[in-house]
Amino acid sequence: MPGYDLAPDPLNLALSRELREGERVLWQGRQIARLSLKSFAIYGFAIPWTVFALMWTAGASAGAMAMQDEWPVLSWAFPLFGLPFILIGFGMLAMPFALWWRRGRVLFAVTNEQVLEIILGRKSLNIQSVPAERIGHVRREEFRDGTGTLKLSVKIGRDSDGDPKTEHFLLGEVADVLTAQDKVSEIGNASFYRRRPYAPTEEGPLLSS
Repeated sequence: MPGYDLAPDPLNLALSRELREGERVLWQGRQIARLSLKSFAIYGFAIPWTVFALMWTAGASAGAMAMQDEWPVLSWAFPLFGLPFILIGFGMLAMPFALWWRRGRVLFAVTNEQVLEIILGRKSLNIQSVPAERIGHVRREEFRDGTGTLKLSVKIGRDSDGDPKTEHFLLGEVADVLTAQDKVSEIGNASFYRRRPYAPTEEGPLLSS
């Protein structure tokens, strides 16, 4: 039909491909791409870093030009040494825009078995999933318009020094984050009671905040 785009949505196609037999989608939402003032806090470190790297490299380049007759190759080693630091600085300056660049390319979903993050790249598809039985504490950050993020504790272990270490899964920023939390807590609690239907334990179901 002319005038209509009937091409299937690649993120929804990717989600349907990840579903097992009998698995149902309870909630899904796209990542909201918008800039926030909080994301620019890194500029307090990124700007001085980048300015210093540029000034140092410029000074080293001036010195290299003065020494190039005596040391034509070695004299440019110092300016080249500064290039990685400049690139790191530019990378930090670009970080607040990372979510905006990924707009329309990130889908989160909660099924009756897992939580999924699907990222559509230019040439690849990146999928991260967390089974329901690995979901622990859930922390919600919600804004006035109902959007927000969920931070899921998904694994508790120890690092190389033997200190406690918790791994997290970040869901969001998405619309209607409260419903997302309800569904995550629902499958997490259901998984907990399936694994321990009778035996009393000090460990309890999910705690949400």
